[in-house]
Amino acid sequence: MQIYLESYDREIFQNKMPENDYQHEAGWQLVQFALSESFGMKISKDEAWLNFGEAGKPYLSNRPDIHFNLSHTSGLVTCVVGSRPVGIDAEKIRSFPWAVLRKLTEKERIYILSSEKQDEAFMRVWTMKEACIKLTGEGLAAFERTECIPGQPLPGIRYRQFIWQGMYVVTAMETL
Repeated sequence: MQIYLESYDREIFQNKMPENDYQHEAGWQLVQFALSESFGMKISKDEAWLNFGEAGKPYLSNRPDIHFNLSHTSGLVTCVVGSRPVGIDAEKIRSFPWAVLRKLTEKERIYILSSEKQDEAFMRVWTMKEACIKLTGEGLAAFERTECIPGQPLPGIRYRQFIWQGMYVVTAMETL
């Protein structure tokens, strides 16, 4: 599992292009770079190499042995590639909406509410859940039944979680 990140300055978008458009374009450029660096693949944007699963997970139609996933948040685009199914999520650490706690399991809520850094703890749980459902390709339907407690193992999954530049939580996963 290889993780790639690209930070960017949001100020450069004023009057140039919507930030979402940049994130989308930068994400696919990062995927192309990651596939080239990790697997020696040269893919042009015009090639019909990309398909999507039932829940929207992208995959390479001509290389089922290579897996990738991407995520973006304000100021950061991330990608993970590997030879096993992978998933990644990144979120900027910010105040979380308390109403979302009801969508989490009791153990996840305890982890967050017992932390001295509740906003960071929330983003650690959130990115784990997002990366996990992106890994499996199940989509948001699996969100509430997926329990993720940072620092605890997940059956059949290896993950890496870290703080990037002191402001982002990034979680990447792969199947074992």
